[in-house]
Amino acid sequence: MSVPYRITVRVSEETMEKLEELVDLFNFDSVSDVIRKAVDEFIDRNYSSTSKKKVDLLIPRNVIDEVQEEVDQVDKISLEDLVRIVLKNYTARKINEEMKNLVSGSTEKDKKTRKKGRDQSLSD
Repeated sequence: MSVPYRITVRVSEETMEKLEELVDLFNFDSVSDVIRKAVDEFIDRNYSSTSKKKVDLLIPRNVIDEVQEEVDQVDKISLEDLVRIVLKNYTARKINEEMKNLVSGSTEKDKKTRKKGRDQSLSD
């Protein structure tokens, strides 16, 4: 990939070590590729003209490894697709729970209001 601009950045030794670990962990060609990817993701997340918002999801490494093993065995779905499905189902479940809470909350409120009205009319 031809990149026409160069930026010089100074980082601590600790940061450099972590960047080098990321090169190995995610099979990047170089630290520059890790930084380029990080900058691209930062821009995508913070400078978006779409109505969609990206979120970061922190999943423990062992969970990712276990899920990846499952995906590799089945070989019919990518890890990214699986995460999308899980998040979609989780979100739908949470929305349904909140809707039920809202409905039951208003129902309870309605019952209390009606009871209070009956109690007042009996005491009058």
